[in-house]
Amino acid sequence: MEKKISFARRMTVIATVIAGALLFSAGLYLYQWRDAQYALYNQGMTAYRSGDLQVAIKNADQSLAVYKSRRSSTWMERFIYPKPDKELAAQAAFLKAKALLRANQPAPAVQSFQESLELNSGNLYGRDLTEKEFQEFREAAMIVKYDLELLFKNNPEQAQKQGKGKGKGDKKDGSKPVPGDDPGNMPGKGNRDTI
Repeated sequence: MEKKISFARRMTVIATVIAGALLFSAGLYLYQWRDAQYALYNQGMTAYRSGDLQVAIKNADQSLAVYKSRRSSTWMERFIYPKPDKELAAQAAFLKAKALLRANQPAPAVQSFQESLELNSGNLYGRDLTEKEFQEFREAAMIVKYDLELLFKNNPEQAQKQGKGKGKGDKKDGSKPVPGDDPGNMPGKGNRDTI
């Protein structure tokens, strides 16, 4: 006695096989997928260490661009792919700033330092970070701030462009000093009357 398979049952089997093949190919794609943000940062770091500064700047900039473009991804992309790494973007901006400094381009380096500080979660308060994460990010931010201060110390004209540094002496004879210009003659915080 021969059993015949109904048309509906055949269609169910075919649909199941097609769905399985699609899920398998999607899983294979996700298995082989590499995060471009990390790959470009790693390539930039390798180029920086080997002394190829222009490639390091380009790769760090592209890593930042990947971060910025993935922040505005669709709900489906956010469901499938991991979220962009903000701390890695801060490190990429820092790498770009260091490469720009070595390439003797202090003005864009200042902008990259500032972008790194803006992206670094160690500069923000009230975030949902563990104490260990906050300390790690805070330490990274302090390194960036230290390098930025060194840049301003070594290039006073960059500090003046950013609003840092002393003005060009707007005081007239006999006028009161601006707070900070006259520290007073007393040790410690100084004389309150000079303010």
